[in-house]
Amino acid sequence: MADQGGVIGFYSPDEEPQPWKSRLELDLPEFRFEPLENVSDVHCVHYALVWNPPVGFLNQFVNLKAVFVLGAGVDSLLRDKTLPPVPIVKLSDAGMANQMAHYVAYGVLHFHRRFGEYRQFQMEQRWSPILDISSAGQFPIGVLGLGAIGSVVARQIARLGFPVLGWSNSPKQIDGVRTYVGEDDLAELLRESRVLVNLLPLTHKTENLIDRSFIKRMRPGAFLINIGRGRHVREDDLLESLEEGLLSGAMLDVFDEEPLPNESPLWRHPNLLITPHVSGITMPQIALDQIVKNIQLIEFGETPRSLVDLDRGY
Repeated sequence: MADQGGVIGFYSPDEEPQPWKSRLELDLPEFRFEPLENVSDVHCVHYALVWNPPVGFLNQFVNLKAVFVLGAGVDSLLRDKTLPPVPIVKLSDAGMANQMAHYVAYGVLHFHRRFGEYRQFQMEQRWSPILDISSAGQFPIGVLGLGAIGSVVARQIARLGFPVLGWSNSPKQIDGVRTYVGEDDLAELLRESRVLVNLLPLTHKTENLIDRSFIKRMRPGAFLINIGRGRHVREDDLLESLEEGLLSGAMLDVFDEEPLPNESPLWRHPNLLITPHVSGITMPQIALDQIVKNIQLIEFGETPRSLVDLDRGY
């Protein structure tokens, strides 16, 4: 096991370190826990638990054995070309999948039942109880990305009675979900889906994927829910598509720039629902179960679980 004095470092500006410190020092007493920005001796840091550290920040810790990412995506970390050559370990769900499934369920029901229009009626003090809707069985939902989170989202939406079409980079089988793979299958999914849910990882292939040409391939008047990454969507193209009626509305939790600037026109568009990157929040105790186990595996010379594939970018 580790030598006495080894440090597990922590960097996540929006989180309190105490819950992480208490658990790690209890389960791994041979290590000290320190915020990485306060470490006095960079040579003592063996593990780094991070979320969106500054570019070049991790390169100073020359004795790292692994980097743990404290969120669902690794794209921002992988953009740092100075990363030390150590394993990068991602979380496998950590309580986020059910949260994100609930978020998507809200969005699907909001669009299917036309609650945005009823909200407007309320603002106008207008009693209009009848808006035409189709049955859930005639309202297909497309899910892009069927990984650990996407597969949970797809299954839970299917349980609500909606036909679910799921697309992934490699073949998947999910009960109650029609699965697709490849470009030809993607075209069919886009044509059929009344609501398209994006859960893809951000890679050089998926960056700016949802642009004007992509939206024109979608079913006319469809809705978009984006809980993947902001850089999946060209925001100007999205706004133009809403104005032209190519899209009926969208629910966005992630953005190219976060926090979303006050001057962004996304805030003010009547057919947009905006949330501040809250669709899936890391639950520290669930995440710590995985991190403690993986540190123990590394210390015993074994391969940690949920390694990031650097070639694939996730």
